[in-house]
Amino acid sequence: MVRLLFAALVGGVLATPSFAQNVKLAEDLQPGEYHRYELELTVAGKLKVDRNGKPDALPLKAEASHRFVERIETTDARGGAGKVIRHYEKAKSNSVVSGEKSARELADDRRVTVAGRTETGTVHYSPLGPLFREELELIAEHFDTMVLAGLLPNKELKPGETWTLASEAVQHACQFEGITKNELVGMLISVEAGIAKFTIVGVAEGVELGAATKTTVKASGSFDLKSSRISQLNWEQADDRGQGPASPAAELTATIALKRTVLAEEPKELNATVREKIPAGKATPEQTILRYTDVDGKYSFTYPREWVIVGRTDQHLLIRLVEKAEFIAQVTLSSWKKAEPGQHATAEEFKQSFAKLPGWTPTETTEDGVVGAPAGHWLYKVAAKGKQDGADVLQTFYLFAGPNGDQVAVSVLASPEKGGKTSAREGQLLGAIVFPAPKK
Repeated sequence: MVRLLFAALVGGVLATPSFAQNVKLAEDLQPGEYHRYELELTVAGKLKVDRNGKPDALPLKAEASHRFVERIETTDARGGAGKVIRHYEKAKSNSVVSGEKSARELADDRRVTVAGRTETGTVHYSPLGPLFREELELIAEHFDTMVLAGLLPNKELKPGETWTLASEAVQHACQFEGITKNELVGMLISVEAGIAKFTIVGVAEGVELGAATKTTVKASGSFDLKSSRISQLNWEQADDRGQGPASPAAELTATIALKRTVLAEEPKELNATVREKIPAGKATPEQTILRYTDVDGKYSFTYPREWVIVGRTDQHLLIRLVEKAEFIAQVTLSSWKKAEPGQHATAEEFKQSFAKLPGWTPTETTEDGVVGAPAGHWLYKVAAKGKQDGADVLQTFYLFAGPNGDQVAVSVLASPEKGGKTSAREGQLLGAIVFPAPKK
């Protein structure tokens, strides 16, 4: 397959090659270096879902546009970027899934961000405060510009010669959490007017969003010999992704157009005053927490990234705890009817609300009563073993009330084996819920 792709893409070029000039395709990035990026993305394909026990395909189209300046803070062992600071002039996307439109844009007060390599991947955050999940996806899921140096062979080649891409670079470029197969091959095509043209084609396999994924890549780029930097890249990849613990199966084709400019002067958006706000070292858990606000503003909270939003309506928010691609628990948050200030629903009213949940058959109540809560708040908890749609589960139900009568119901669904191990995580979520201040 790789050879067929390779022959189709470069066969014509090899028949009439340019002069055999040896050039070194390598970047040696330096701390304090500045770049400007322009990225355009288009995606088309389908999501594979189950509806009423039958497979269904939801058509998807999306586009995204990013403009940002970047400063190299540290480099890695290969001379690529290890940690960068960015200022986004623009970060927005639009998508349509089965006719339903969605638009996202990075907030003005979160336009300064940091990206840093770690042992397990790349961590993105804003030093200005927590991001919404949608904002994190905007800045973390566009093409990984930190990988550009890693795409190159870091040696001299002449037109027609090839190299196999490093698996680490392929993992970042394809946005895998882990890589199982790498057959991506680069080729130097031509050298003319100070620009070296190259291609990258092949197949890679890995894990994305906890699901097995096969990716076919066809890309072409320009390497500026004067700056020794990739200046342009057109990257097309076709993904065949299986079902994951927090995402549906999908068949998607993404096309990315990247333009990169080396800046001779420091951009004002990343001047010394801005950089003073950037913490040294690796990101801390406090810096990487995310934020959520109910669609009607009835409550808000912050949460660790292990919790993934998988669905929402006007009344409900559905999130899942996923660790190392493994499903741990599912939480549903529901806005509850408001009580008078200083009041809350009774325990009996609360228990009646979930006593007849569809598919739920309790067999043993393991906990029932008021538990500790912040001053002025009230928290009631019921935990029970039983069956949900025929499967053995442990369900925990909470009703959390604020001093002004605001209330939110929280239910946690987990297997009996894992359910007892999530109470601390549940407590963190509940403790982070904030109700709006009363209007004056």
